[in-house]
Amino acid sequence: MNVILKVILAVYNFFVGDLVILLGVALTMVILALIHFEGALAALRGASGLILIVGVLATLVATLGREVARPENKQKA
Repeated sequence: MNVILKVILAVYNFFVGDLVILLGVALTMVILALIHFEGALAALRGASGLILIVGVLATLVATLGREVARPENKQKA
């Protein structure tokens, strides 16, 4: 069982590496799926590409901001 968990963790770290990126991109995809399949949101279909780009960029900016703010990343004086 321990070997299986190590393999799953290794695959996760290889593809994603950060839970914020995983959740942000997944949320963006859910929003795009709702726009595509929900008739009431059909007016937003033309902006799907822009929504994808903005969602992924916002996710990456949030992750970068969190990485920069970590105390172990600051230089010691």
